[in-house]
Amino acid sequence: MYYIKVFIGVLFGVAVFLFLDYALPSKNTVRITNTYNRLTLVTPRNAIFYASEDTGTIEHSSGQRDVRFIDTVRPNGKVFVYRNEDTGWVWPPYFKYDSANLHSEATNLRSASGNPQWVSITAYGWRLPWLSIYPNAIGIDTLASPDERPRNWPAMVILGVLFVFLLSLWRLWTQFRQRRIDPALRAADERWDNATDRVSSEAAEMRGSFGKFLDRFRGKPRR
Repeated sequence: MYYIKVFIGVLFGVAVFLFLDYALPSKNTVRITNTYNRLTLVTPRNAIFYASEDTGTIEHSSGQRDVRFIDTVRPNGKVFVYRNEDTGWVWPPYFKYDSANLHSEATNLRSASGNPQWVSITAYGWRLPWLSIYPNAIGIDTLASPDERPRNWPAMVILGVLFVFLLSLWRLWTQFRQRRIDPALRAADERWDNATDRVSSEAAEMRGSFGKFLDRFRGKPRR
């Protein structure tokens, strides 16, 4: 039972980590090389990672939809691709409705390797080529150099609020357990102990009576 609890706890911890890793905003220093629209095939296996149709996304009968993309290059030379979709009121709750403006801003900040303009793109999500999913860009800030490391204040604030909430929840649970559950468990243990003692006493009496009966049956004299 102990190992089952540990296994469930590990699975829960991994699930929480993956959830936060996907949903929280991240910042990456990149150079924008291209912006464009592309018909993208959205299938049931990756549809959860794209915007829903109620955000204004137009999906064709073939399962393709028109998605904006931002091509970038990191300071180490590795390429990285972002999508640029409105989130609307669905999860995660970024309430993004300015994908067109962000597309224009990204287009204006395109630069070549000879005269780079470094920017910090704030986004959420994962880049998994085998699922054809991309992180969704939600903001762009210009940088003076690729060595500049802007703080990820949104993620820090969200994690701080989440920590305070979990701490408050843990304190409420501790108080509830001390006031309600622990006394009930102690009372149940006492009732169980009393019942066990009573059964043991009755069993001892029955053994004694049965022993006396056997003694009489065997003809042993009474004491």
